[in-house]
Amino acid sequence: MFGPQAADERGGDVCDVVFPCGQTIGSDGDTIHLYCGAADSCMALATGGIRCMLAWLDSHAGSETSNTL
Repeated sequence: MFGPQAADERGGDVCDVVFPCGQTIGSDGDTIHLYCGAADSCMALATGGIRCMLAWLDSHAGSETSNTL
């Protein structure tokens, strides 16, 4: 759902890494602003819709196997 795509996320001090640092919700109650580090060399802002992300999670529920002890 969230991974490196842009050139500044794919190349830098640590290649192919993005990591969330914080978030805010827009005044519409649906827009999420996700502040993230990119490749340990810069900061970025990703935006998305909460309803859209929840729909994606619902459609992908159970698609990964889990390991249990």
